[in-house]
Amino acid sequence: MAKKRERQRRHVFRNTIITLLILGCVYSFLVYTDMPFIAKWRTIYIETAMTTFTHKWLATAFIPKQVIAETMGYAAEVESKQESMSTNSYWHISKEDLETVFTLSGKKDDGKKFSKKNPDFAKVYPEIDIDTLDAYMSEHEDEAYVDGCLWIDAADTADEDTGIRTTAGDRVLAIDTKNGIVIIMRRTSDFVARMAIIKNPDRVSVAASPNYGRSGAKIADICKSSDAVLGINASGFDDPDGKGNGAVSYGLLISDGTKRTQAAGGTYKMTGFDYSDTLLIGSYSDTSVFRDAVEFKPILVLDGKRAVEGSAGWGVQPRSAIGQTANGEVLLLIVDGRSPGYSIGATMEEIAELMLEYNVYQAINLDGGSSSVMYYNGRIITKPSAGDKANGRLLPDAFVVKAAS
Repeated sequence: MAKKRERQRRHVFRNTIITLLILGCVYSFLVYTDMPFIAKWRTIYIETAMTTFTHKWLATAFIPKQVIAETMGYAAEVESKQESMSTNSYWHISKEDLETVFTLSGKKDDGKKFSKKNPDFAKVYPEIDIDTLDAYMSEHEDEAYVDGCLWIDAADTADEDTGIRTTAGDRVLAIDTKNGIVIIMRRTSDFVARMAIIKNPDRVSVAASPNYGRSGAKIADICKSSDAVLGINASGFDDPDGKGNGAVSYGLLISDGTKRTQAAGGTYKMTGFDYSDTLLIGSYSDTSVFRDAVEFKPILVLDGKRAVEGSAGWGVQPRSAIGQTANGEVLLLIVDGRSPGYSIGATMEEIAELMLEYNVYQAINLDGGSSSVMYYNGRIITKPSAGDKANGRLLPDAFVVKAAS
């Protein structure tokens, strides 16, 4: 009996050693191999962990410092390349580009309501597949107007499908001709994104928390206090242990011509609208050019060309971004994330490419992660990864779209 127990112990010991050796080999292979597929996802894993405030341990607990340092060096390389980037001085949204923005409100009582035969509607809303909208209106025309304006709103997270599509094949969640807003959804195997297309850049501004300097505010409260129909988070903020209250933005904050916080500089980029409603991105010694502005990084699209590749050192995360097309439309993008089975998040290249499909000419990443959130028409329409799923985090400020009177 004793010999049998001894053999069993040796068997267990041998199997344990073999298992540890196999695990060690697998670990070494995963950490150090240059095989492209594994190297790509190792890089994304490290970047995703290291670009959070509270989950860096997911990388530091298992991966050698040298490997982490080499991986994160890519982010520094990207920022170095973008250091001198700014929108070209010729970039300017002209009044001629904007003159058709509100030539068609879609009002039921002005003889210009939507119809498949009305070419003006397609001119103002070229991203909408008119055949799919026509099919929707044939069944829902009686309920598709609010205050006489075409207003279709299925933007809740309940996944209601209007059947309306964009010309790129994405689902249309809302068409709001009173405020000049279209909201679309892109769903891939990895992420779910919602993007608002704002026809009139004059309505887009930066609104600060009502308690700015003392505490941040929920996105709904920022929008309500600024009479906004839509908003997304904007600036980053000091967030020790992921418990920051969003009292003060990190870097420049200009709201309605008033500077609330000085620029941080460094690798951060100023982004916002000048007094001709043109979105500027870059480093500016004279910040008086801005009527509304914040600071973040990296640049996604500059003068019509993508400025990032792959993860750009930022991993896969929930994302927020702002951009503008050559004819003045503003794109506000939110990607949900950190929710396996629904949406894990996106890389910088993925959100840049999505915005390019909708003709963005300038675009920049905003604060993401648990801050990413979109509010529209009285409620949050994305799925925040913040602890408070219903309301999102306390934020110092937001890009908002003022409601039409």
